[in-house]
Amino acid sequence: MADLGGMADKAKDAAKDNPEKVDQAKDKAKDAVDGNKDDNK
Repeated sequence: MADLGGMADKAKDAAKDNPEKVDQAKDKAKDAVDGNKDDNK
């Protein structure tokens, strides 16, 4: 089984080192969710 705790730690470290990438990912996720909402009307 994968070491989820270790993966989470790596993700946290990556987020700390690359805050602009985190913001871009959040924006893309929001756009994807917003786009899916429009498709369900």
